[in-house]
Amino acid sequence: MTNSLLSEAELDERLRRTLRAVALTIEEVPPTKSLKRRTPRRTMVGLGAVVVAIPLAAGAVIGFGPEYVDKIPPEGVIVAGSIDGDRYWMVEAFHTDFCDNPEPGVEIVIEDSNIMGQEWSTIGVTYGQPRWQDDGGWCGYDRSRYLGDPSRSNSGGVFMGDAFLWAGGVHPDVTAVRATIDGTAEQVEVHPWKGAGYYVIEVPPDTTEYTVELLIDGEVVPGTSQTRPFPERPPD
Repeated sequence: MTNSLLSEAELDERLRRTLRAVALTIEEVPPTKSLKRRTPRRTMVGLGAVVVAIPLAAGAVIGFGPEYVDKIPPEGVIVAGSIDGDRYWMVEAFHTDFCDNPEPGVEIVIEDSNIMGQEWSTIGVTYGQPRWQDDGGWCGYDRSRYLGDPSRSNSGGVFMGDAFLWAGGVHPDVTAVRATIDGTAEQVEVHPWKGAGYYVIEVPPDTTEYTVELLIDGEVVPGTSQTRPFPERPPD
């Protein structure tokens, strides 16, 4: 689906609004929200029905929640993986949204980006349309249109070393994801969590292009086949 995608301009404006709002909460506490902790670095995957392969490590949406890395891996591990000896995990979300409500999705935790005693830096994966607030933050997700259309999903990616992780949140009826990497197809498991399904795909650094398709009982959900080139790494 493309009709609910955010344009680059819209995405840029929302990110700017969010970062401005976070800066304000750090410098002076707004009357409607009291913050007693600093904000950990967290990016959110999926600001629309389908998000292009944006390397999100630079930061997209800042979330509030537990502050410092005190255990690796964290609690609630759903998937564990490694690439060239570097470990990552998909875990039950442990941050909160702009209104201090627990996130309903999952988070990707890359070990090299989360050092004991430092702030968490994770990748949030959601399902549904964020309910954006006038002050730039988001409070919960509207899943009504998503649940009526299994082709709708939230997805995005992040670099892990020289490789790339592509993750997404999908309709609860989706039973698997087919990932075709340079012509070689594999079926990726979808993990149910809080009324949606979540997956993560490892894309090797020598990949030319990869295709992701959502499956229900082995059949491709119409409109979900997306082919993307391996993304360019952003400048440091």
